[in-house]
Amino acid sequence: MAEKTRILVVDDDAPIRLLMRTVLREFGFDPVDAAGGVQAIEEARRSTPDLILLDRNMPGMSGDETLRALRAEPALAQVPVLILSGAPIEPDELRLLGADGAVLKPFDVTELVKAIRNLI
Repeated sequence: MAEKTRILVVDDDAPIRLLMRTVLREFGFDPVDAAGGVQAIEEARRSTPDLILLDRNMPGMSGDETLRALRAEPALAQVPVLILSGAPIEPDELRLLGADGAVLKPFDVTELVKAIRNLI
Protein backbone atom coordinates (compact mmCIF):
# COMPACT_ATOMS: atom_id res chain seq x y z
CA MET A 1 0.00 0.00 0.00
CA ALA A 2 1.31 3.46 -0.89
CA GLU A 3 2.09 5.91 1.88
CA LYS A 4 -0.40 8.72 2.36
CA THR A 5 0.70 12.25 1.65
CA ARG A 6 1.67 13.87 4.96
CA ILE A 7 0.47 17.45 5.37
CA LEU A 8 1.53 19.70 8.23
CA VAL A 9 -1.22 22.15 9.23
CA VAL A 10 0.09 25.20 11.09
CA ASP A 11 -2.52 27.46 12.68
CA ASP A 12 -2.87 29.05 16.11
CA ASP A 13 -6.64 28.40 16.07
CA ALA A 14 -7.37 24.91 17.48
CA PRO A 15 -10.84 24.57 15.83
CA ILE A 16 -9.29 25.38 12.44
CA ARG A 17 -6.60 22.73 12.97
CA LEU A 18 -9.27 20.18 13.90
CA LEU A 19 -11.36 21.08 10.84
CA MET A 20 -8.31 20.87 8.57
CA ARG A 21 -7.26 17.49 9.98
CA THR A 22 -10.79 16.13 9.48
CA VAL A 23 -11.08 17.44 5.91
CA LEU A 24 -7.60 16.26 4.94
CA ARG A 25 -8.23 12.74 6.31
CA GLU A 26 -11.48 12.56 4.30
CA PHE A 27 -9.48 13.24 1.14
CA GLY A 28 -6.92 10.54 1.94
CA PHE A 29 -4.13 12.69 3.35
CA ASP A 30 -2.16 12.09 6.56
CA PRO A 31 -2.42 15.37 8.53
CA VAL A 32 -0.23 16.43 11.43
CA ASP A 33 -0.49 19.84 13.05
CA ALA A 34 1.25 22.56 14.97
CA ALA A 35 -0.14 25.51 16.94
CA GLY A 36 2.62 27.96 16.05
CA GLY A 37 5.87 28.61 14.26
CA VAL A 38 8.34 27.04 16.68
CA GLN A 39 6.19 23.92 17.03
CA ALA A 40 5.79 23.81 13.23
CA ILE A 41 9.54 23.74 12.67
CA GLU A 42 9.98 20.99 15.27
CA GLU A 43 7.13 18.94 13.78
CA ALA A 44 8.42 19.43 10.23
CA ARG A 45 11.86 18.17 11.29
CA ARG A 46 10.27 15.15 12.98
CA SER A 47 7.60 14.18 10.42
CA THR A 48 9.08 15.45 7.13
CA PRO A 49 5.78 16.56 5.56
CA ASP A 50 5.08 16.43 1.83
CA LEU A 51 3.35 19.83 2.05
CA ILE A 52 2.79 22.53 4.69
CA LEU A 53 -0.40 24.58 5.11
CA LEU A 54 0.74 27.68 6.98
CA ASP A 55 -1.44 30.34 8.58
CA ARG A 56 0.08 33.72 7.89
CA ASN A 57 -1.31 35.61 10.87
CA MET A 58 -0.17 33.96 14.10
CA PRO A 59 0.95 35.46 17.41
CA GLY A 60 4.59 35.10 18.36
CA MET A 61 6.34 33.74 15.29
CA SER A 62 4.31 34.85 12.26
CA GLY A 63 3.68 32.69 9.23
CA ASP A 64 6.19 34.77 7.25
CA GLU A 65 8.89 34.23 9.91
CA THR A 66 8.04 30.54 10.10
CA LEU A 67 8.34 30.19 6.34
CA ARG A 68 11.75 31.89 6.31
CA ALA A 69 12.93 29.53 9.07
CA LEU A 70 11.60 26.47 7.18
CA ARG A 71 13.33 27.57 3.97
CA ALA A 72 16.60 27.92 5.91
CA GLU A 73 16.47 24.22 6.88
CA PRO A 74 18.19 22.17 4.14
CA ALA A 75 15.92 19.15 4.68
CA LEU A 76 12.77 21.31 4.52
CA ALA A 77 13.71 24.00 2.01
CA GLN A 78 11.97 22.28 -0.91
CA VAL A 79 8.76 21.25 0.89
CA PRO A 80 5.83 23.01 -0.84
CA VAL A 81 4.11 25.61 1.36
CA LEU A 82 0.59 26.94 0.88
CA ILE A 83 -0.12 30.10 2.87
CA LEU A 84 -3.55 30.34 4.51
CA SER A 85 -4.53 33.99 4.69
CA GLY A 86 -7.56 36.13 5.41
CA ALA A 87 -6.34 38.67 2.85
CA PRO A 88 -5.31 38.13 -0.77
CA ILE A 89 -1.57 37.85 -1.46
CA GLU A 90 -0.09 39.06 -4.72
CA PRO A 91 2.01 36.56 -6.73
CA ASP A 92 5.13 38.75 -6.37
CA GLU A 93 4.70 38.78 -2.59
CA LEU A 94 4.31 34.98 -2.55
CA ARG A 95 7.58 34.62 -4.46
CA LEU A 96 9.37 36.98 -2.07
CA LEU A 97 8.08 34.97 0.88
CA GLY A 98 9.18 31.70 -0.70
CA ALA A 99 5.64 30.28 -0.70
CA ASP A 100 4.32 28.02 -3.44
CA GLY A 101 0.78 29.33 -3.31
CA ALA A 102 -1.96 30.76 -1.13
CA VAL A 103 -5.48 29.83 -0.13
CA LEU A 104 -7.85 32.55 1.01
CA LYS A 105 -9.77 32.06 4.27
CA PRO A 106 -12.54 31.16 4.55
CA PHE A 107 -11.50 28.48 2.11
CA ASP A 108 -13.55 26.32 -0.22
CA VAL A 109 -12.65 22.68 0.52
CA THR A 110 -12.61 21.74 -3.16
CA GLU A 111 -10.25 24.61 -4.01
CA LEU A 112 -8.00 23.78 -1.05
CA VAL A 113 -7.69 20.12 -2.08
CA LYS A 114 -7.10 21.15 -5.70
CA ALA A 115 -4.30 23.53 -4.61
CA ILE A 116 -2.72 20.78 -2.49
CA ARG A 117 -2.86 18.21 -5.28
CA ASN A 118 -1.33 20.69 -7.74
CA LEU A 119 1.75 20.93 -5.51
CA ILE A 120 2.34 17.28 -4.61
